[in-house]
Amino acid sequence: MLNRTAALADVAECLQTARADAPLGVVVLRAQRVREIELALGYAAGEALGHAMQTALEAAVRPGDRVLRIGEHDFLVLLPALRGRAHAALGAAKFVRALQQPLDFGGQRAQATVVAGIAIAPEDGDVAELLCRRADRACDDAVDGVERHAFWKAPPIPLDTLHDDLRAAIADNQLVVHLQPIAGLPDRRIRSYEALSRWTHPKLGNIPPDVFIDVAERGGMIGELTRWNVNVALRHLATLRRAGQATRIAVNLSVDALQLPGFVDQVLDLLRLWDVPGESLVFEITESALMRDIVRCSHLLGQLRASGVRIAIDDFGTGYSSLAYLRRLPIDALKIDRSFVRDMVEDVRARRIVVTMIELAHDLDLTVVAEGIEDEATLALLRDARCDFVQGYLIGRPAPADAVVGDALAPSAAPVVLS
Repeated sequence: MLNRTAALADVAECLQTARADAPLGVVVLRAQRVREIELALGYAAGEALGHAMQTALEAAVRPGDRVLRIGEHDFLVLLPALRGRAHAALGAAKFVRALQQPLDFGGQRAQATVVAGIAIAPEDGDVAELLCRRADRACDDAVDGVERHAFWKAPPIPLDTLHDDLRAAIADNQLVVHLQPIAGLPDRRIRSYEALSRWTHPKLGNIPPDVFIDVAERGGMIGELTRWNVNVALRHLATLRRAGQATRIAVNLSVDALQLPGFVDQVLDLLRLWDVPGESLVFEITESALMRDIVRCSHLLGQLRASGVRIAIDDFGTGYSSLAYLRRLPIDALKIDRSFVRDMVEDVRARRIVVTMIELAHDLDLTVVAEGIEDEATLALLRDARCDFVQGYLIGRPAPADAVVGDALAPSAAPVVLS
Protein backbone atom coordinates (compact mmCIF):
# COMPACT_ATOMS: atom_id res chain seq x y z
CA MET A 1 0.00 0.00 0.00
CA LEU A 2 1.28 3.47 -0.89
CA ASN A 3 1.22 5.37 2.39
CA ARG A 4 3.54 8.35 2.70
CA THR A 5 2.34 9.11 6.21
CA ALA A 6 3.44 5.66 7.34
CA ALA A 7 6.74 6.11 5.49
CA LEU A 8 7.42 9.38 7.31
CA ALA A 9 6.64 7.66 10.60
CA ASP A 10 9.26 5.02 9.79
CA VAL A 11 11.81 7.73 8.98
CA ALA A 12 11.02 9.51 12.25
CA GLU A 13 11.50 6.27 14.16
CA CYS A 14 14.91 5.69 12.57
CA LEU A 15 15.92 9.29 13.25
CA GLN A 16 15.55 8.71 16.98
CA THR A 17 18.50 6.31 16.91
CA ALA A 18 20.62 8.12 14.31
CA ARG A 19 23.96 9.44 15.60
CA ALA A 20 26.70 11.58 14.10
CA ASP A 21 29.05 8.55 14.14
CA ALA A 22 26.38 6.23 12.71
CA PRO A 23 24.18 8.43 10.47
CA LEU A 24 20.94 7.51 8.78
CA GLY A 25 20.78 7.56 5.00
CA VAL A 26 17.53 8.34 3.18
CA VAL A 27 17.50 7.34 -0.49
CA VAL A 28 14.62 8.28 -2.79
CA LEU A 29 14.47 6.22 -5.98
CA ARG A 30 12.41 7.75 -8.77
CA ALA A 31 11.52 5.88 -11.95
CA GLN A 32 11.39 7.72 -15.27
CA ARG A 33 9.84 6.97 -18.66
CA VAL A 34 7.31 4.60 -17.11
CA ARG A 35 4.61 6.15 -19.28
CA GLU A 36 6.42 4.94 -22.38
CA ILE A 37 6.39 1.39 -21.01
CA GLU A 38 2.68 1.65 -20.21
CA LEU A 39 1.87 2.92 -23.69
CA ALA A 40 3.88 0.12 -25.26
CA LEU A 41 2.84 -2.78 -23.01
CA GLY A 42 -0.37 -1.60 -21.34
CA TYR A 43 -1.34 -0.06 -18.01
CA ALA A 44 -1.42 -3.46 -16.31
CA ALA A 45 2.22 -3.87 -17.30
CA GLY A 46 3.03 -0.60 -15.58
CA GLU A 47 1.44 -1.80 -12.35
CA ALA A 48 3.23 -5.13 -12.58
CA LEU A 49 6.51 -3.32 -13.22
CA GLY A 50 6.10 -1.46 -9.92
CA HIS A 51 5.74 -4.76 -8.03
CA ALA A 52 8.75 -6.23 -9.85
CA MET A 53 10.82 -3.16 -8.94
CA GLN A 54 9.91 -3.54 -5.28
CA THR A 55 10.93 -7.21 -5.32
CA ALA A 56 14.25 -6.39 -6.99
CA LEU A 57 14.92 -3.58 -4.52
CA GLU A 58 14.15 -5.70 -1.47
CA ALA A 59 16.63 -8.28 -2.72
CA ALA A 60 19.34 -5.61 -3.07
CA VAL A 61 19.24 -4.03 0.40
CA ARG A 62 21.18 -5.05 3.49
CA PRO A 63 19.53 -6.79 6.44
CA GLY A 64 18.15 -4.00 8.61
CA ASP A 65 17.53 -1.59 5.71
CA ARG A 66 13.91 -0.63 5.04
CA VAL A 67 12.24 -0.41 1.65
CA LEU A 68 9.15 1.83 1.59
CA ARG A 69 6.99 2.30 -1.47
CA ILE A 70 5.95 5.95 -1.76
CA GLY A 71 4.56 5.95 -5.31
CA GLU A 72 3.57 3.49 -7.99
CA HIS A 73 7.18 3.39 -9.22
CA ASP A 74 8.93 5.46 -6.53
CA PHE A 75 10.63 4.09 -3.42
CA LEU A 76 12.26 5.23 -0.22
CA VAL A 77 15.11 3.21 1.31
CA LEU A 78 16.31 3.83 4.85
CA LEU A 79 19.97 3.01 5.51
CA PRO A 80 20.65 2.98 9.29
CA ALA A 81 24.10 2.91 10.86
CA LEU A 82 26.05 4.13 7.86
CA ARG A 83 29.83 4.33 7.92
CA GLY A 84 29.72 7.65 6.04
CA ARG A 85 28.55 9.38 2.87
CA ALA A 86 30.55 7.09 0.60
CA HIS A 87 28.72 4.14 2.15
CA ALA A 88 25.39 5.72 1.22
CA ALA A 89 26.60 6.39 -2.33
CA LEU A 90 27.57 2.73 -2.74
CA GLY A 91 24.11 1.67 -1.59
CA ALA A 92 22.34 4.09 -3.92
CA ALA A 93 24.43 2.94 -6.89
CA LYS A 94 23.61 -0.67 -6.06
CA PHE A 95 19.87 0.10 -5.93
CA VAL A 96 19.94 1.94 -9.25
CA ARG A 97 21.71 -1.00 -10.91
CA ALA A 98 19.18 -3.46 -9.46
CA LEU A 99 16.20 -1.47 -10.71
CA GLN A 100 17.66 -0.79 -14.14
CA GLN A 101 18.18 -4.47 -14.90
CA PRO A 102 15.60 -5.89 -17.33
CA LEU A 103 12.71 -7.04 -15.15
CA ASP A 104 10.36 -9.93 -15.95
CA PHE A 105 6.71 -9.71 -14.95
CA GLY A 106 3.67 -11.56 -16.21
CA GLY A 107 5.51 -12.94 -19.22
CA GLN A 108 6.71 -9.49 -20.25
CA ARG A 109 10.10 -7.82 -19.94
CA ALA A 110 10.93 -4.15 -19.49
CA GLN A 111 13.76 -1.96 -18.24
CA ALA A 112 13.08 1.11 -16.11
CA THR A 113 15.18 4.26 -15.98
CA VAL A 114 15.91 5.19 -12.38
CA VAL A 115 17.58 8.04 -10.48
CA ALA A 116 18.44 8.19 -6.78
CA GLY A 117 18.59 11.16 -4.43
CA ILE A 118 20.40 10.89 -1.09
CA ALA A 119 20.12 12.83 2.16
CA ILE A 120 22.02 12.05 5.35
CA ALA A 121 20.78 12.60 8.92
CA PRO A 122 21.55 14.47 11.03
CA GLU A 123 23.90 16.32 8.65
CA ASP A 124 21.19 17.22 6.09
CA GLY A 125 18.34 17.48 8.58
CA ASP A 126 16.79 15.82 11.58
CA VAL A 127 13.09 16.09 10.69
CA ALA A 128 11.54 13.25 8.69
CA GLU A 129 9.62 15.25 6.09
CA LEU A 130 12.46 17.72 5.48
CA LEU A 131 14.96 14.90 5.06
CA CYS A 132 12.72 13.10 2.57
CA ARG A 133 12.06 16.26 0.58
CA ARG A 134 15.77 16.93 0.36
CA ALA A 135 16.48 13.41 -0.87
CA ASP A 136 13.66 13.82 -3.39
CA ARG A 137 15.11 17.13 -4.55
CA ALA A 138 18.51 15.50 -5.04
CA CYS A 139 16.90 13.26 -7.65
CA ASP A 140 16.72 16.30 -9.94
CA ASP A 141 20.50 16.63 -9.83
CA ALA A 142 20.88 12.91 -10.49
CA VAL A 143 18.95 13.09 -13.77
CA ASP A 144 21.89 14.62 -15.64
CA GLY A 145 24.61 12.75 -13.75
CA VAL A 146 26.55 9.83 -15.16
CA GLU A 147 26.22 7.84 -11.94
CA ARG A 148 22.43 8.45 -11.76
CA HIS A 149 22.60 9.26 -8.04
CA ALA A 150 23.31 12.52 -6.22
CA PHE A 151 23.49 13.89 -2.69
CA TRP A 152 21.34 16.80 -1.57
CA LYS A 153 23.31 20.04 -1.67
CA ALA A 154 22.38 23.05 0.38
CA PRO A 155 21.61 25.86 -2.08
CA PRO A 156 23.48 29.16 -1.64
CA ILE A 157 20.10 30.75 -0.94
CA PRO A 158 17.48 28.87 1.15
CA LEU A 159 14.86 28.12 -1.49
CA ASP A 160 12.17 27.22 1.01
CA THR A 161 12.16 30.77 2.36
CA LEU A 162 11.77 32.39 -1.07
CA HIS A 163 8.38 31.03 -2.13
CA ASP A 164 6.21 33.61 -0.38
CA ASP A 165 8.62 36.41 -1.23
CA LEU A 166 8.61 35.52 -4.92
CA ARG A 167 4.83 35.29 -5.05
CA ALA A 168 4.59 38.76 -3.49
CA ALA A 169 7.25 40.10 -5.86
CA ILE A 170 5.28 38.91 -8.89
CA ALA A 171 1.98 40.24 -7.56
CA ASP A 172 3.48 43.62 -6.59
CA ASN A 173 5.46 44.03 -9.82
CA GLN A 174 8.78 44.02 -7.97
CA LEU A 175 10.64 42.14 -10.69
CA VAL A 176 12.18 43.91 -13.67
CA VAL A 177 12.88 42.90 -17.25
CA HIS A 178 16.28 43.29 -18.86
CA LEU A 179 16.62 43.21 -22.64
CA GLN A 180 19.58 41.74 -24.51
CA PRO A 181 19.96 42.65 -28.19
CA ILE A 182 20.10 40.08 -30.99
CA ALA A 183 21.84 41.24 -34.17
CA GLY A 184 21.49 40.06 -37.73
CA LEU A 185 24.36 39.03 -39.95
CA PRO A 186 26.20 40.18 -41.91
CA ASP A 187 25.27 43.81 -41.09
CA ARG A 188 25.20 43.46 -37.24
CA ARG A 189 22.08 45.61 -36.99
CA ILE A 190 19.84 44.96 -34.00
CA ARG A 191 16.87 42.87 -35.10
CA SER A 192 15.27 41.79 -31.82
CA TYR A 193 15.70 41.48 -28.07
CA GLU A 194 15.49 38.69 -25.52
CA ALA A 195 13.48 39.55 -22.38
CA LEU A 196 15.13 38.32 -19.17
CA SER A 197 13.52 38.55 -15.72
CA ARG A 198 15.58 39.92 -12.84
CA TRP A 199 14.75 40.00 -9.12
CA THR A 200 16.41 42.04 -6.38
CA HIS A 201 15.27 40.68 -3.02
CA PRO A 202 14.87 43.42 -0.38
CA LYS A 203 17.08 41.53 2.11
CA LEU A 204 19.09 39.02 0.07
CA GLY A 205 19.95 41.25 -2.89
CA ASN A 206 20.09 39.95 -6.46
CA ILE A 207 18.65 36.43 -6.76
CA PRO A 208 20.10 34.54 -9.77
CA PRO A 209 17.45 33.76 -12.42
CA ASP A 210 18.08 30.01 -12.26
CA VAL A 211 17.36 30.13 -8.52
CA PHE A 212 14.07 32.01 -8.59
CA ILE A 213 12.88 30.19 -11.71
CA ASP A 214 13.51 26.93 -9.85
CA VAL A 215 11.53 28.32 -6.90
CA ALA A 216 8.70 29.25 -9.28
CA GLU A 217 8.61 25.80 -10.85
CA ARG A 218 8.70 23.96 -7.53
CA GLY A 219 6.19 26.29 -5.90
CA GLY A 220 3.60 26.24 -8.70
CA MET A 221 4.26 29.86 -9.71
CA ILE A 222 5.89 29.34 -13.10
CA GLY A 223 2.65 30.24 -14.88
CA GLU A 224 2.39 33.53 -12.98
CA LEU A 225 6.05 34.34 -13.59
CA THR A 226 5.80 33.58 -17.32
CA ARG A 227 2.63 35.63 -17.77
CA TRP A 228 4.27 38.53 -15.93
CA ASN A 229 7.32 38.31 -18.17
CA VAL A 230 5.25 38.13 -21.38
CA ASN A 231 3.07 41.04 -20.31
CA VAL A 232 6.02 43.33 -19.50
CA ALA A 233 7.94 42.27 -22.61
CA LEU A 234 4.95 43.04 -24.84
CA ARG A 235 4.46 46.40 -23.12
CA HIS A 236 7.99 47.42 -24.06
CA LEU A 237 7.58 45.98 -27.53
CA ALA A 238 4.40 47.98 -28.05
CA THR A 239 6.30 51.16 -27.14
CA LEU A 240 8.97 50.38 -29.71
CA ARG A 241 6.43 49.60 -32.41
CA ARG A 242 4.45 52.78 -31.81
CA ALA A 243 7.67 54.70 -32.40
CA GLY A 244 8.21 52.96 -35.72
CA GLN A 245 10.74 50.42 -34.49
CA ALA A 246 9.79 47.12 -36.13
CA THR A 247 11.30 44.45 -33.90
CA ARG A 248 10.66 41.21 -32.04
CA ILE A 249 10.80 40.20 -28.40
CA ALA A 250 11.89 36.70 -27.34
CA VAL A 251 10.66 35.24 -24.04
CA ASN A 252 11.81 32.01 -22.38
CA LEU A 253 8.98 29.52 -22.07
CA SER A 254 8.79 26.75 -19.49
CA VAL A 255 7.14 23.49 -20.48
CA ASP A 256 5.25 23.60 -17.18
CA ALA A 257 3.83 27.03 -18.05
CA LEU A 258 2.98 25.99 -21.61
CA GLN A 259 0.92 23.05 -20.35
CA LEU A 260 -1.15 25.03 -17.86
CA PRO A 261 -4.86 25.20 -18.78
CA GLY A 262 -5.65 28.34 -20.72
CA PHE A 263 -2.05 29.46 -21.18
CA VAL A 264 -2.28 29.77 -24.96
CA ASP A 265 -5.46 31.85 -24.72
CA GLN A 266 -3.81 34.10 -22.12
CA VAL A 267 -0.90 34.77 -24.47
CA LEU A 268 -3.27 35.64 -27.31
CA ASP A 269 -5.19 37.96 -24.98
CA LEU A 270 -1.96 39.78 -24.08
CA LEU A 271 -1.09 40.20 -27.76
CA ARG A 272 -4.49 41.81 -28.33
CA LEU A 273 -4.15 43.94 -25.19
CA TRP A 274 -0.89 45.50 -26.39
CA ASP A 275 -1.91 45.50 -30.06
CA VAL A 276 1.14 43.46 -31.04
CA PRO A 277 1.03 40.98 -33.96
CA GLY A 278 1.82 37.39 -33.08
CA GLU A 279 4.82 37.30 -35.39
CA SER A 280 6.59 39.87 -33.18
CA LEU A 281 6.68 37.47 -30.21
CA VAL A 282 9.17 34.60 -30.04
CA PHE A 283 8.94 31.85 -27.43
CA GLU A 284 12.20 30.07 -26.65
CA ILE A 285 11.82 26.58 -25.20
CA THR A 286 14.75 24.37 -24.26
CA GLU A 287 15.36 21.23 -26.26
CA SER A 288 15.62 18.90 -23.24
CA ALA A 289 12.40 20.25 -21.69
CA LEU A 290 10.53 19.91 -24.96
CA MET A 291 11.46 16.25 -25.25
CA ARG A 292 9.80 15.40 -21.90
CA ASP A 293 6.34 15.50 -23.48
CA ILE A 294 6.88 16.21 -27.14
CA VAL A 295 3.39 15.21 -28.33
CA ARG A 296 1.44 17.55 -26.05
CA CYS A 297 4.01 20.34 -26.35
CA SER A 298 3.92 20.14 -30.14
CA HIS A 299 0.14 20.48 -30.12
CA LEU A 300 0.21 23.55 -27.87
CA LEU A 301 3.11 25.16 -29.71
CA GLY A 302 1.20 24.57 -32.93
CA GLN A 303 -1.72 26.58 -31.54
CA LEU A 304 0.59 29.50 -30.74
CA ARG A 305 2.28 29.29 -34.12
CA ALA A 306 -1.09 29.29 -35.89
CA SER A 307 -1.58 32.78 -34.43
CA GLY A 308 1.75 33.94 -35.82
CA VAL A 309 3.87 33.47 -32.67
CA ARG A 310 7.33 32.23 -33.57
CA ILE A 311 8.91 29.26 -31.77
CA ALA A 312 12.64 28.73 -31.21
CA ILE A 313 14.43 25.77 -29.67
CA ASP A 314 16.83 27.15 -27.08
CA ASP A 315 20.19 25.57 -26.11
CA PHE A 316 20.08 23.46 -29.26
CA GLY A 317 22.58 20.62 -29.24
CA THR A 318 22.47 19.98 -25.49
CA GLY A 319 19.35 17.80 -25.48
CA TYR A 320 18.26 14.56 -27.07
CA SER A 321 16.00 15.45 -29.97
CA SER A 322 16.22 13.35 -33.10
CA LEU A 323 16.12 14.64 -36.65
CA ALA A 324 12.71 13.01 -37.09
CA TYR A 325 11.26 15.10 -34.24
CA LEU A 326 13.03 18.21 -35.48
CA ARG A 327 11.38 17.87 -38.87
CA ARG A 328 7.88 17.60 -37.39
CA LEU A 329 8.05 20.20 -34.65
CA PRO A 330 6.20 23.51 -35.21
CA ILE A 331 9.33 25.65 -34.89
CA ASP A 332 10.90 28.57 -36.73
CA ALA A 333 14.41 28.85 -35.32
CA LEU A 334 17.25 27.10 -33.50
CA LYS A 335 19.46 28.79 -30.90
CA ILE A 336 22.86 27.11 -30.84
CA ASP A 337 24.08 26.74 -27.28
CA ARG A 338 27.06 28.82 -26.19
CA SER A 339 28.97 25.67 -25.17
CA PHE A 340 29.51 24.97 -28.88
CA VAL A 341 30.04 28.55 -29.99
CA ARG A 342 32.67 29.58 -27.42
CA ASP A 343 35.19 26.97 -28.66
CA MET A 344 34.84 27.63 -32.38
CA VAL A 345 38.09 29.59 -32.77
CA GLU A 346 40.35 27.07 -31.02
CA ASP A 347 38.53 23.78 -31.65
CA VAL A 348 38.10 22.58 -35.24
CA ARG A 349 35.54 19.97 -34.21
CA ALA A 350 33.41 22.54 -32.39
CA ARG A 351 33.55 24.74 -35.47
CA ARG A 352 32.47 21.89 -37.73
CA ILE A 353 29.59 21.02 -35.40
CA VAL A 354 28.29 24.61 -35.46
CA VAL A 355 28.61 24.82 -39.25
CA THR A 356 26.71 21.52 -39.57
CA MET A 357 23.96 22.77 -37.26
CA ILE A 358 23.56 25.92 -39.33
CA GLU A 359 23.40 23.94 -42.58
CA LEU A 360 20.89 21.52 -41.07
CA ALA A 361 18.65 24.34 -39.88
CA HIS A 362 18.73 26.05 -43.27
CA ASP A 363 17.89 22.77 -45.01
CA LEU A 364 14.80 22.62 -42.76
CA ASP A 365 13.91 26.27 -43.56
CA LEU A 366 14.77 27.37 -40.02
CA THR A 367 16.70 30.45 -38.97
CA VAL A 368 19.68 30.20 -36.62
CA VAL A 369 20.70 32.28 -33.60
CA ALA A 370 24.16 31.66 -32.12
CA GLU A 371 24.51 32.49 -28.42
CA GLY A 372 27.52 33.52 -26.38
CA ILE A 373 29.37 35.69 -28.92
CA GLU A 374 32.15 37.46 -27.06
CA ASP A 375 34.86 38.21 -29.65
CA GLU A 376 35.28 39.32 -33.25
CA ALA A 377 37.01 36.10 -34.32
CA THR A 378 33.99 33.98 -33.38
CA LEU A 379 31.67 36.46 -35.05
CA ALA A 380 33.70 36.26 -38.28
CA LEU A 381 33.46 32.46 -38.30
CA LEU A 382 29.69 32.61 -37.82
CA ARG A 383 29.36 35.18 -40.60
CA ASP A 384 31.32 32.87 -42.93
CA ALA A 385 29.04 29.99 -41.92
CA ARG A 386 25.97 32.07 -42.93
CA CYS A 387 24.53 32.20 -39.41
CA ASP A 388 21.42 34.40 -39.40
CA PHE A 389 21.56 36.06 -35.96
CA VAL A 390 24.01 36.40 -33.08
CA GLN A 391 23.63 37.21 -29.40
CA GLY A 392 26.23 37.78 -26.70
CA TYR A 393 28.30 40.33 -24.83
CA LEU A 394 30.04 41.44 -28.03
CA ILE A 395 26.65 42.54 -29.37
CA GLY A 396 25.32 43.85 -26.07
CA ARG A 397 24.84 42.86 -22.45
CA PRO A 398 21.38 42.58 -20.87
CA ALA A 399 20.28 45.99 -19.58
CA PRO A 400 17.13 47.36 -17.90
CA ALA A 401 14.33 47.46 -20.44
CA ASP A 402 13.44 51.11 -19.78
CA ALA A 403 17.01 52.15 -20.60
CA VAL A 404 17.20 49.95 -23.72
CA VAL A 405 13.90 51.25 -25.05
CA GLY A 406 14.90 54.83 -24.28
CA ASP A 407 18.18 54.44 -26.19
CA ALA A 408 16.41 52.77 -29.12
CA LEU A 409 13.95 55.66 -29.36
CA ALA A 410 16.62 58.39 -29.18
CA PRO A 411 16.69 60.61 -32.29
CA SER A 412 20.21 59.47 -33.19
CA ALA A 413 19.46 55.76 -32.79
CA ALA A 414 19.51 53.51 -35.84
CA PRO A 415 16.13 51.92 -36.60
CA VAL A 416 15.61 48.36 -35.46
CA VAL A 417 14.46 46.24 -38.38
CA LEU A 418 12.41 43.09 -38.53
CA SER A 419 13.49 40.16 -40.65
